[in-house]
Amino acid sequence: METKPQDPAVTIDVVESFFPDRTATVEERAVELELNAAQTHMFRRFQGLDRMHYDPELDFYDLVLPPARRVLEQTDRQSVRYLIHCQGLPRPTTPGHDIAADLAQLLDLEHATAFTLTQQNCAVPLAAVDIAGALLRDHSDPDARALIVAGDKPMSRVEKLLGNTCIVADGSASCLVSLNGTGATVRSFATVSKGEYCDPINMTAVLGKASAEERPRNLLGVMEEAAKTAGYTLDDLQIVIPPNPNLTYWTETVHDEGLRSKFFVDNVPRYSHCLGSDVLINYVTLANEGRFEPGRPSMFIAIGFGMTFSAMVFTPPADKGAR
Repeated sequence: METKPQDPAVTIDVVESFFPDRTATVEERAVELELNAAQTHMFRRFQGLDRMHYDPELDFYDLVLPPARRVLEQTDRQSVRYLIHCQGLPRPTTPGHDIAADLAQLLDLEHATAFTLTQQNCAVPLAAVDIAGALLRDHSDPDARALIVAGDKPMSRVEKLLGNTCIVADGSASCLVSLNGTGATVRSFATVSKGEYCDPINMTAVLGKASAEERPRNLLGVMEEAAKTAGYTLDDLQIVIPPNPNLTYWTETVHDEGLRSKFFVDNVPRYSHCLGSDVLINYVTLANEGRFEPGRPSMFIAIGFGMTFSAMVFTPPADKGAR
């Protein structure tokens, strides 16, 4: 997102997350996914997973609607002119449905322009914030807002167990984007997609090796670009908020120990990986725990299978990241 000095600031004013009450241990999920003892041990001992929220009887809409409704309780629904549904999976959870239109109807937002953003996997919420900002800047009403709805409900085994790297859990999040609001101020956005790695599930061994070797450089590149565009360096960052694939993923991707120490990974054993919503979920945790220092820059980062690398710098509001 390139901004001009006179452009109004894009702000993330309200962020809410949701999890079903039912939880499961790594071992319980391993039985469902038919993992052997070595795989189960790997996920707990090395990947850092413990418990997660997971309810196979909960449907997609019951998963994503609660945080969206809580966000809307804190604003005027008529001011919400855009609804952006973030689809982390390459195919919709509910085939044959116009999910964005369904959400607009269920949330009483039929006056809003609703659409789905996809093909960026875990990086999709950051793209959604950037697109929301661009749409709001072009809107005639300076008080217009955009609602972002993120979360997926995987159905197949291959979607629940991503490349023997992630065990996917249930979690969702929503946020409200506006101009010159009271929330976190977006300072910059950088992203790059590597189309040669567009099919991570069926990738050849050669491409898989190349992707893994390039991953640290590609991520560092967008992080440095986003920091520079915002007028900072990586040393200035207080917190880096990534998705939650596992712990070793970030050890293998971020080689600088000082930079890696800024990564917030406390939610990996709490929630595991929630498709398309991890970064917003992690923001809620940090805000609730009062971990943000007002005015000090932090950064969202995401690596979406496919491969999309994104980074977004923001500064929290004066009340230490309140929602």
